[in-house]
Amino acid sequence: MPSLSTISATTIRTFGHHLSFSRSIFAELLAQTTVISLICMSLVAPHFVLGGDVLWFKAEVVALPLVLLVYVWLLLAGLVGTIRFNGLFLVGALYSISVAVSIWHGSFLLGQAVIFRDFYEFPKLWLPVIFFTIAYEAKLSEAGLRRLLTYFGAALVLVCLYAWAQWAGLSFSQWLNNLFSAGEHVQGSLQYARRVYSTMGNPNLLGQLMTWSITVFLLAIWLHVGSQARNIFLAVACLITLAMTGSRYGLLDTALAFVLAVAVSFGSSRRRLSRLALPPLLFPLFAAAIFFVSSSNQRTLQRFQTLQNPLTTDSFRQRVDDTWLAAADSFYQSPWLGRGPARTTFEGLITDSEFLDVLKKFGVMGFLFYLGYFFVPLWLIRRGMRAAKRAGPDLENRLPASFLVMRLAFIMILTALVMNIGMSTFYNLLTQGFLWMWMGLGARSAKSIADASQEYFLPFQAGAR
Repeated sequence: MPSLSTISATTIRTFGHHLSFSRSIFAELLAQTTVISLICMSLVAPHFVLGGDVLWFKAEVVALPLVLLVYVWLLLAGLVGTIRFNGLFLVGALYSISVAVSIWHGSFLLGQAVIFRDFYEFPKLWLPVIFFTIAYEAKLSEAGLRRLLTYFGAALVLVCLYAWAQWAGLSFSQWLNNLFSAGEHVQGSLQYARRVYSTMGNPNLLGQLMTWSITVFLLAIWLHVGSQARNIFLAVACLITLAMTGSRYGLLDTALAFVLAVAVSFGSSRRRLSRLALPPLLFPLFAAAIFFVSSSNQRTLQRFQTLQNPLTTDSFRQRVDDTWLAAADSFYQSPWLGRGPARTTFEGLITDSEFLDVLKKFGVMGFLFYLGYFFVPLWLIRRGMRAAKRAGPDLENRLPASFLVMRLAFIMILTALVMNIGMSTFYNLLTQGFLWMWMGLGARSAKSIADASQEYFLPFQAGAR
């Protein structure tokens, strides 16, 4: 018969085990809630303006102090672990030093005036690091990723409905425009050409969001994540919304994303060709949706028809013949260290290319560190993709949501780099948090897949010995 001390020790261990298990569940649910809330906020919440449009913030940025406060409280209570170092911390530090050197160079050696607003540059450099780290450290499980996709889909429905209401000119959309519009330019394009912008405030930025959202649900169709009816509906809804933006860049980026999605899915799914057959079969439906929308508005149709010879479009010629030449001239004046933010010089001058904008402001040195924000997550994700390829399709069948998010982040990074040729993603605060949170989720999914692939091979390695 066991002694009282033995029973007490067993009871304490059992209680401790249940307490530890409860804390783990609580931490996971809190992480899921945080990531889901921030991503959905980035889609549907309006931005906040301070100081007569001098300062404005997205809702997910405003929520960061609250996230930090809750995290510190839980850390002190022993309910969550400490945040571990990741490569973006180093990239953020190096880029910050580079920007500081550029400001010094522009001020002391080039004689440019430095104003307080030039130092707004530094918080922008750390927001991607923060958003990436939050998503990476959340460590969402397979069930958590599925739940995220469900809420993400619900938020997208609201974005699309608002865009369709703008297209139809409904009265409630005109009231919402006061909250989300980025200014008279986008209002003019909405009234003149019916280029919708929904919660993104700009039709081209809405086009970026639709490109990535279409990719999400194309991958979900391939991997059978969630309801196929839901996936097809949302993919078509986002395609319709993309057509309503009149964004030629968005249409080209979506075509690129489709090709990349086929490449990464076919490369690891040779045994499941039946799954790969569905999206190509849906292609006529996707094309019909775009054609129906564009043909119902003459100006949208005219914009898309110019893609027959994209190098002659008005927007491309304006960039090549004007804004890009001006940016290149500024870059040649100080190619290595740049001229700093130099708001007294560059204020109001639109480059229409994030790559050239970074080069003219921070030179080659700054540009290399800037690329690190994309290449560090890409390197982490590629490690997971290589491990998944070695493991074979069985692992993909076990972790389809993780594979979806890993591949999505890979495609988002590549398309973002292409977008930065003629648009902006890193310095675009409207989509910055959204993009880097998905990068963090993709990097964590890649690590989970790499770890699972090692466990998959352990029995075979033990048998070999």
